[in-house]
Amino acid sequence: MTRIFAKLKALDFYKKLPSDLVEATLAGAWISIAAAIIMAFLFGMEFYAFLQISTKTSLIVDRSPVDELLRVNFNVSFPSLSCEFASLDVSDSLGTKRMNLTKTVRKVPIDSQIQRVGHTTTEDEHKPGVKYDAEGHFDNEPEIDLSVPLSHANFELTLARYPIVMVNFFAPWCHWCQRLEPTWEAATKEAHELYPEADGRIRFAKVDCTAEPELCRSHIIQGFPSIRVFRKGHDEIMVQGQSSHEAYTGDRTKDALLEFAKSMVPSAGLPHRKHAALESSPKSSGCNIAGFVMVKKVPGTLHFTARSDGHSFDHSNMNVTHLIHSFYFGTRPSPRKYQQLQRLHPAGLTADWADKLHDKYFVSESSQITHEHYLQVVLTTVEPRGSRHTGIYDAFEYTAHSHLYSSDAIPSAKVSFDMSPIQIVVTETKRAWYHFLTTTCAIIGGTFTVAGILDSLLYTSMQTIKKINLGKQG
Repeated sequence: MTRIFAKLKALDFYKKLPSDLVEATLAGAWISIAAAIIMAFLFGMEFYAFLQISTKTSLIVDRSPVDELLRVNFNVSFPSLSCEFASLDVSDSLGTKRMNLTKTVRKVPIDSQIQRVGHTTTEDEHKPGVKYDAEGHFDNEPEIDLSVPLSHANFELTLARYPIVMVNFFAPWCHWCQRLEPTWEAATKEAHELYPEADGRIRFAKVDCTAEPELCRSHIIQGFPSIRVFRKGHDEIMVQGQSSHEAYTGDRTKDALLEFAKSMVPSAGLPHRKHAALESSPKSSGCNIAGFVMVKKVPGTLHFTARSDGHSFDHSNMNVTHLIHSFYFGTRPSPRKYQQLQRLHPAGLTADWADKLHDKYFVSESSQITHEHYLQVVLTTVEPRGSRHTGIYDAFEYTAHSHLYSSDAIPSAKVSFDMSPIQIVVTETKRAWYHFLTTTCAIIGGTFTVAGILDSLLYTSMQTIKKINLGKQG
């Protein structure tokens, strides 16, 4: 056993010298103190780095599931586009077109100062198209002069004279107005025969908006034809505490108009209550459109414009000046995920990191102006440590480029977007414990070795100098 231990001693890497064969020096002491301080400092820095979280950023081809839909959220105010005609259309490069979306879109009437003045409107389904009498149906009727257009001079007098006045606001160039004209004249003639001047409970009238633009503008007429019902001199009615206009939106046939007139007559002179066949039309000139749509991850466009199956619009008077309160993709992160994203995002988060169009105002300074915003969207996926429990978060960021141009088409606001095929993946990583242990050993061993070399060089230099001095004295 003794021989075995003796052989093991021969493998000792750290052979010891007797204490009486070593010499301590003052320089060696200072170097030892300095080496100890350096080792402690480097160890502390390495331990701090070991505790820190690092990230690994990768660029890969988008690995989102096939046919996954993208949520587009928006909140846009149009001070000069009425909710009566405001519409949102969505299209994409695959040929998909969805017109006048209503299911996930809400509209709120606003004034020119973008203040809410009406109740929120939502529609679950589209209304059927308005019916007209067949073209030429009244060609054989004799000419009548009962529906001479009203002017600003006699408009208020007419409203004051009759308890109920149905007014057709029209434009001669409008196709739908041309379809309605013979029907309106025939209905006017028969209604006035049923309820003559002596009766005077109801009257039909019309206003040419090309001749009386200010009169039509004062009644917020943006689409033609618009049929308004004035009772006791006004067409206002309170709906959910908000003032609105009463508008007839039923079929535009002679029978339908007369049937409606007959149903209105009993209410002549009575307190103003909403008629079942009438709908409230926003009294304000503006509209706030907010909500979301689900789209495919292909180039697409959200198209905010005026649309109606039974109305025409004067393009020269359309104004799509708008304020974008918010426009972003995906879902807002929870406070916890926001903190993770702020901590792990490669470039950090700016105030507009997900919504570059936040509170941006775009003004149409002339007529027939269309605004277009082009967005390039990038998906950043953040994978925290232990993401099985905290979950992976997809953050969508985009760049925005906006411009405006004049067009013969109806003015609109377009938001076009294009998804990047490249996905940024940010993975949270942490150094392995054995890396920390290896680095710690390197710090201690390296510092000790370098200090030993310096001490040896200093000691040898001092001994050499001493020998030289002794030689000179001898």
